[in-house]
Amino acid sequence: MALLVELVKLFKRAPQCGAFLMLLSLSNLFPHIANATSCTPCRGKLYEVTSVYDGDTLHLRDGRTIRLIGINTPELGRQGADDDPGAQRARLALERLVDLSDRQVKVCEGIERRDRYRRQLAHLFTKQGVNINRQLIQLGVGYAIAVPPNLKNLACYASAENRARVAGLGVWRGPIQDASSLRGDETGFHLLRGYIIRVGQSRSGVWLNLEGGLALRITWEDWNTFAIEDPDSLLYSLLEVRGWIYHRNGQQRLRVRHVASVRWIER
Repeated sequence: MALLVELVKLFKRAPQCGAFLMLLSLSNLFPHIANATSCTPCRGKLYEVTSVYDGDTLHLRDGRTIRLIGINTPELGRQGADDDPGAQRARLALERLVDLSDRQVKVCEGIERRDRYRRQLAHLFTKQGVNINRQLIQLGVGYAIAVPPNLKNLACYASAENRARVAGLGVWRGPIQDASSLRGDETGFHLLRGYIIRVGQSRSGVWLNLEGGLALRITWEDWNTFAIEDPDSLLYSLLEVRGWIYHRNGQQRLRVRHVASVRWIER
């Protein structure tokens, strides 16, 4: 633990790019630091990486596009749009980890094998057995996410994120956006905090409306992970939530898939 603290201090003092590569290299030299809460090993064979698209997506020689499970990194800009802050840093981090593994990775696919873009969902490991998904999260270049049924290594990734958060690395450098500050036209992944000002129930699930208008949707199946008997007990609670904002019937919504997507600040 003391060594990890010293590495983080060094990372904060040095110029961003050089220090980032230094910490990334050292974390591979000291795997016990990166695996304080061990991830499930991957015993698959090695596949060659041809290119890295962004911080959580890469392409293999056999033609597959791999989307990493358990992490979401800032998006690269498309069609002339600006990159999200930290997007290039995340892509560089994945590129560097792939290079340190001689452009070869082990691929352990998820229970749900593909996403809606037909990308294969997987946990990636280096030749040396280091979990790449975890390394990226611990370096602070992305957020840990929980999307059922691909929940293997959930505790491992959460532990890595906690280390990055405590150290104030990458995406954890700034304050969490307040849900009440949303303009109403945002989409895509967000990490937000806000007060629950209305609780509703329907045949499909539980609805938690945050101050400012964002509606959190939790299906009854997903609600089972919360272990909360009475949804109304959450009224006026302050929470932190992560997920993808979408629009339906003129309303901003965010589907919460698992209790790990919520952090209770005041209940």
